[in-house]
Amino acid sequence: MADVPELSTSGLMIPDSASVDLLSAIVDNVAQPVFVMDRAHRLVLVNRAFCELVGRARAELLGRSGPDAFAHDDAALLVDSASRVFTTGRTEVIEEHALTHASGEARHVRTVKAPLHGADGSVTHLVAVVVDVSQTRAAEVRLRTANDELERAVEERTRALRDVQQALLRKERLTVLGQLAGGLAHQIRNPLAAMQTAAAVLRRRLGENVDPDVHQALTVIREEVWEANRIITDLLDYARVKPPTAAIVSVEKLLAAALEGAPPPSRVTVKWDVASALNVRVDERQVRDALGNLIRNAYEAMPQGGTLTVSAHADAEEIVIAVEDTGPGLTRDTVQRLFEPLVTTKPLGLGLGLSTARALVENQGGSIRHATSRGTGGARFELRLPIPPAAP
Repeated sequence: MADVPELSTSGLMIPDSASVDLLSAIVDNVAQPVFVMDRAHRLVLVNRAFCELVGRARAELLGRSGPDAFAHDDAALLVDSASRVFTTGRTEVIEEHALTHASGEARHVRTVKAPLHGADGSVTHLVAVVVDVSQTRAAEVRLRTANDELERAVEERTRALRDVQQALLRKERLTVLGQLAGGLAHQIRNPLAAMQTAAAVLRRRLGENVDPDVHQALTVIREEVWEANRIITDLLDYARVKPPTAAIVSVEKLLAAALEGAPPPSRVTVKWDVASALNVRVDERQVRDALGNLIRNAYEAMPQGGTLTVSAHADAEEIVIAVEDTGPGLTRDTVQRLFEPLVTTKPLGLGLGLSTARALVENQGGSIRHATSRGTGGARFELRLPIPPAAP
């Protein structure tokens, strides 16, 4: 803000008539806007800078009172301030107020009003020096805006760095998990295979007339061995996602193979809505396994039965393959952590099915996400894969 020199309350006297022209010439060439007002609040002198500030000619201003010379809101403040100067005989400073240009633009100004004394010492006029602080205020606004934007950028960057750090920690833990899974897989599968073989031998030796309790025990052994093998397979699949061997494959073929590998339970009906002639360039086995994980999750969400809908269509530059069930759907908290490994709502689940599916799909340059259900109330997952370029 430009500094305005203090105006003396006692040293300013009305000059004699011989000096009026000289004084007017001097004031007119002062860079700061200046006006002089008499006790009737009429403008008796305005300089060129003041005329430019308010956008009005000198002839329009001289002899006019405050309410006629200024906009209504400006005049009320200026006349009120002038009255105090005439009454008290003291300089008054208005640190900031609006002064409206003839175009309607409001300028921010600082005004200093000092009394002018006549020969008898009475206050006959006041002189006002105006400083336009609009640019300063605009600069302050820009600075505040820049500071706010900088703070937001810092917050976003900090959040991004924190997310990256957490992602790195998760990857480190998963790397250790993969190494552990690979090392233990054979050591665990060997005794599991021995247990399965022993149970089969016992069932064969005991024949058909086996005691019901023994039969139940052998069934439990077989089922638990199968479950343990499935967990090991999930661990290995997640830890060992290999580079894809891509080839052009029909989407219908992919979905048919995935359904063949994960046939529906007796109470689940499969609804098919797949556009014909859709092809993708992917590793067929990896995408089939990813679809199989989604399909099995859909079955598990409908233990009492329901409808599984598989669909596929072209969307812009992607092929969208959707798997949707009529189960209870997912809560918001569950959706937020849906693809995190080792996070599951299943009592016996390991929480790697969706994580593995995402890793396999992203390995093809695609993506997978939970989407809004199309009215079934259940869960809907969309697998998106790039459309292969046309053959030359």
